[in-house]
Amino acid sequence: MHWRTVLPNLIADHRFQTQSEIVRALERETGLQLNQATISRELATIGAQKIGGVYRLAPAPDLGVPIRSFQLTAAGCLVVVKTEPAFANVIGQAIDGARLAGVFGTLAGDDTVFVALEGETAAMGLRRFLGLGSEGPGRR
Repeated sequence: MHWRTVLPNLIADHRFQTQSEIVRALERETGLQLNQATISRELATIGAQKIGGVYRLAPAPDLGVPIRSFQLTAAGCLVVVKTEPAFANVIGQAIDGARLAGVFGTLAGDDTVFVALEGETAAMGLRRFLGLGSEGPGRR
């Protein structure tokens, strides 16, 4: 299992007070040696914040909008989110307002949102933000 998939689960299941604790936990879980700077960037990407002295994931927004699909392009720099008619603007505004790391902006039509990204890591953060889980980029 990739460390980026393990990280959100670790944060949800434990009470980490420092990024060093997260680095050590990831090493135990994956056998990989990662540095604090890498973990710091990934925490920003997935929207983790220190709340009450403990790292927590931001809850997925309750947009009340059914998302039909989430498709990452082959180049990894564009996501196409399909939703019910008339809801694309709601999704686009929520994404823009969240200021997610690696997300440059959105373009919304009636039932489709195009999201410009820095790459696949940002796509995974976007996926989690939308409440679609962290199973990696691709079709929902």
